[in-house]
Order: sequence, then structure tokens, then C-alpha cells
Amino acid sequence: MRTGFLLDEINIVEEPQLDIFNPDKYVETDSNVLLNLVNEYYTSFEKTNPIKLVNKSQFNTPVNFKQAKTSPIHRWYTYKEGFSPFFVRQFIERFKSSDKNVVFDPFGGIGTTVVESQLLGFNAYSNDVNPLSNFIANVKAEQYNQKDLADLEKEKKNIATHTFKIKNNPPDNETVSSYFTEITLDSVLKVQAYIDTLENEKVRNLIFIALLTILESISTHRKDGNGVKRKKNFKADFGIDKVTSLLISQIDLFIFDIKNTHFKSKSLIQSQSSFEEYTLNQKADLVITSPPYANCFDYSKVYLVELWFGGFFKSKNDQKSFRESSIISHVHYKWKCRHQDFGHKLVNEEIYNYLSEQNLWDRKIPQMLVGYFNDIGKVLFELSKNLNKGATVGFVVGNSVYGGVPIATDILLAEIGLKLGYKFIGIESYRTLTTSSQQQKIIREQDKKFLRESLVILKWN
Repeated sequence: MRTGFLLDEINIVEEPQLDIFNPDKYVETDSNVLLNLVNEYYTSFEKTNPIKLVNKSQFNTPVNFKQAKTSPIHRWYTYKEGFSPFFVRQFIERFKSSDKNVVFDPFGGIGTTVVESQLLGFNAYSNDVNPLSNFIANVKAEQYNQKDLADLEKEKKNIATHTFKIKNNPPDNETVSSYFTEITLDSVLKVQAYIDTLENEKVRNLIFIALLTILESISTHRKDGNGVKRKKNFKADFGIDKVTSLLISQIDLFIFDIKNTHFKSKSLIQSQSSFEEYTLNQKADLVITSPPYANCFDYSKVYLVELWFGGFFKSKNDQKSFRESSIISHVHYKWKCRHQDFGHKLVNEEIYNYLSEQNLWDRKIPQMLVGYFNDIGKVLFELSKNLNKGATVGFVVGNSVYGGVPIATDILLAEIGLKLGYKFIGIESYRTLTTSSQQQKIIREQDKKFLRESLVILKWN
């Protein structure tokens, strides 16, 4: 296992000296040697750089998607991993240096950052490898004119009276199709076929999102943790009348939001991995983003229904390619070695070696953690090439725990950033996290304080 950055070689001019990881300092003989080492390392960092507690609540927090469910445009599609529009807006207004600043989100998701930037009048860019989220983000950030609205109104009326006879073929995935009753599946495929005939691309895309939005409500399964789970006592059939009624309700919502929303600027949403080389048309002054957490969630499983019914996955190879281009944050794919010089020595050596000897639920977890921080380091490296001097960078991350070992992603990311030439501004804690019942039993009381969701703030020198 290569060690990545040797953090004990960091020499930061005019910055507080960190208690840099040095395993030779820690000489213990009891079974808690690694846990004591990790705790002391994190605590040492926090003594020099106190964590600012912004919010104590476990559930009501500005970094989750809850507020977006009632916000115009943002509420078109619920994305479990998104953060709130208010949080993005607050960050931009807090750190902007000019009304001409450029905003960038390296993990753009369904466009919360670009939409808020357009509302505020800032040009914005985003990258993401998820074809579903990129599609949704593009439709949300689109500029709609009066003709588009008139065509949307017309199609809404047509849907209410149309006799649906032609239907599409089901996805080439029997498991996904089995998440709908036979009658419901028939209705969905007929609506799909109708949407495909629409000439106005903007209207076609809007109605297609409306269909994607209602899929979970009419399915026998719901999103649950890292995948989907069968609903209890759910046997309802949704005939074409029920499906079109739900569809029309969504379209009404879209029409209302479009009429009452005015974008002041434009955005560019790119189907691009942020750990591969890229060049923005304009360098960024503000970055606000949230990468996948090192929590073993596989988004190709969580959004399996929408990815297949949306036509974004047409074969198992599409799912494989999606996983291969994503951040290493789960264990459901045999990852290739990459970015081996961008990680953190504490993870690559001590934590990796310790967890490799533990009885974890998956033996690939230690490798996943090493890959995750190497990928995050590579993201920060590629990002630095696309920043103006003095740019402020905010990463929302969630810490985790494996084998009783707290993984303080916020601290580790901050130190990787320091190695790459970023200036550390601070870490703000927005939520206390819980862990699985199994981990809850073995994590030490003194280590629970590191379980949090945080905003890491850096500045590009």
C-alpha cells in the first residue's frame, strides 16, 4: 500500500503549526493503541483549529435537502444527497468578493448550486458523472420562454384526454421492472411512449422529469439506505388515469414555478468527473459542493429505478461505467488503483492496517477508505487549476466510523488541502451524525464527538 502524502513533511508558511501525524510518537501496549492514536491526532488538530458548532440538531440542518422540497424549481425532484438552497445562497453571499464572481460545484448533483447562482446573478458551472442528476440539473437551470409555457400548458391538456395505446419496451432489467405491478408498469410505458413523441425538447424534458418524479410513489419499492426496500402492504395498481393525474399535478407545479422564477445569469453543467483533468471556461471564485461521503452508499443502486426507466442505463455495462467514474465511496465495485499520491498517511497506513485485521462486514472497506481520500485529494488538485487567486472553497462532508474507528473526513480533507497549497479557514459543524447499531456498540464514548456533518472552508492562495 503506497502511503500517499507524507504529511509530516508539510511546511506551511505563516500558518499555525499542526500536530502532524507521526506514528513513532505513539507507543502503547493495550488493545486501544490505534483508537488512542487516532483520537489524539484529531484532538490535536482541533486544539489548534477549533471546530465551530453552527447547529446542534441531528435532523433539522441547513446542509440537507429538506428545505429544497418547498423551494421553487428545487422541489421538482427530491434528491436525498442534496443540500438546501438556503445553505448555498448563504455561502455565496458570505464569501463573494464581487458581483462578477464565478461559482463552481465539482459535484453538481441536481443543480442546487447552479440554480441558486442563477437566481443571484452569478455565472455558474458544475461537474457530475451521474447522467440522471445532470439531466435534472440542466432542465431546472433552463431558460423557458412564453412559447415553452404555452406548449407545456397545451401538452398538459392533451395528456388529460389522450388515449394511450402505444407503449415503450420495459428496461432491460427484470428486477427494476418487477418493482411495479403489471398494470402500473403498462401505464408508465405508455406515458413514456407519448412523451417521446413531443416536438418541443424543453417541454419533453419537463414532462419526462415529472414522470421520473412520480415513479417512487407508484412503485412497490421505496428508497431505503443504500438501495430500495419493498413497501409494507402496498399492492395498489396505478392505471393510466391515476398515473396521468399525478403527472398533471407535477406539470402544474412546474408551470407555477417557471412563471414565478427569474434567472439573472447562465450556467454550464458538464458530464465530467472532477478527479480527471478539466478546464472551466472561466476560473471560479467561489466553490460550494458536497462530494459523496465515505459511507458505502452506491448511488447506482439508490437511484436504480430512475436510471433504468430514464434510459440512462441501458445495460449492466452502463452501471459498471458509472461506478468506475465515481468517487470511491462504496464497496460494490472492484476499483482500479488510481490517484495513489493524493491521500492521507494516517488512513493509508495506520487505519488501513488496523481495519484490515478487523472482522468488518466487507473486507474491501479499508481499500475503499484509502481510495476515497486519494480521490478527494485528486479532486482538490484538479480544482486548484480552475480557481482564481483568493477563491473560497467549501466542502460539505460527513464523517463516518468503521470497526469502531472514527473517520474524520473534515479534518483529513483539510490537511490534504493544506498539502496542496490551500489555506485552511475553518471547519463548521452543522449536524451530529449517528452510526449503525453495530458501530454504536463498539465506538468509544470519547470518539463519538467526531461523528458530524461539517463544512470545510479553504482558500486558494
